[in-house]
Amino acid sequence: MAFLIAQIAGGLSTVTALLCVQAKEAKMILLGQFVCNILSAACYGLLGSFSGAWVCILAAVQTLLISLVNRNEPARRQKQVRIISVLFSAAYILGTVWTYSSWPDVITCICALLFVITISQEKAGQMRSVMILSMSLWIVFDIAVGAYASILTHGSTLASLLLARFRLDRTSCGTAG
Repeated sequence: MAFLIAQIAGGLSTVTALLCVQAKEAKMILLGQFVCNILSAACYGLLGSFSGAWVCILAAVQTLLISLVNRNEPARRQKQVRIISVLFSAAYILGTVWTYSSWPDVITCICALLFVITISQEKAGQMRSVMILSMSLWIVFDIAVGAYASILTHGSTLASLLLARFRLDRTSCGTAG
């Protein structure tokens, strides 16, 4: 039963991911990433991949914090984003060490660090650029842990990101947004 629920959570994450990466505004991408990370944490946790669940829970919290910080004026925002980025980078690394059980767990840490870079960006086009690499690595992780619905999520999100880069970002070389 847990396997089925995990795959359903992964499937719902797919729909959310496909919609959010097409957004023109960074704040909508952040909202979608928050929902995707909650659903992915459920999927990975139910499959017994606690490093994947750990990364996704932290990413949801980090996304929420960055969304709140983005309301501040630029100078204050930059300082707060840097502090949040350093703290969460350390938490991702320590969490990976704590939950480590096999080589795919290292991939979750790399993806988490890429996530720190992604949501620190102010422009949607810049976010999509980093997300392309991250989605590629998540696919490798999903294959390794048997998260089949998440392979669909990350694979279709990668395709959607490439489409969005072409559709929304092609004239500005990743600075659209």
